[in-house]
Amino acid sequence: MDLHRVALLCNFFCFAQVWSLPTNCILRNDLLKRSYTLIETAGGFFPVQCLKENVAIPFPQNAFESDNTDQVTGVEKAVYQTLKSIDALFENYNDPDQWDAQKWTEFRGLLYRQIVDSKCIMSKSEAAQDFPNREASLKVYFETLSSTLKEKDFSFCAWEIVRKEIVHTLKFILDHNHNIML
Repeated sequence: MDLHRVALLCNFFCFAQVWSLPTNCILRNDLLKRSYTLIETAGGFFPVQCLKENVAIPFPQNAFESDNTDQVTGVEKAVYQTLKSIDALFENYNDPDQWDAQKWTEFRGLLYRQIVDSKCIMSKSEAAQDFPNREASLKVYFETLSSTLKEKDFSFCAWEIVRKEIVHTLKFILDHNHNIML
């Protein structure tokens, strides 16, 4: 019976790959909202016992803001780069075992899906001259997050600090970039 189910699932996934719709090179608001909700609720409120260890990490707000439509591609690339950096942060280190495992797994799956679906954004060239500055800000931000984890020896509080920052980042993107997501 189990072999029968496995065979059916294999067929389903094979056909899903063959008949899936092509992506339109977009960032999906619904997937980003779901990712935000999952990471926010995976660990609950910021723990009181971590308040003493909390550090101020400068947020790269400028990476996600645009003054006009000429900067939309730069912002799209910054959001894509953020998703990749979040994924790399969790990929390079052990998963935080204090968080809700189901939410954590779903978050990682959604993150991966968004990266794959919006990969083509990086090939856009129109009016993205400002992206290198955005990318530099993001690089510093994520290097600081990574350093915080290492300096605090990947402790529970270190992961909570990183989660708090990622929640803030995703919330900022959702609140300030309605024009770039579908």
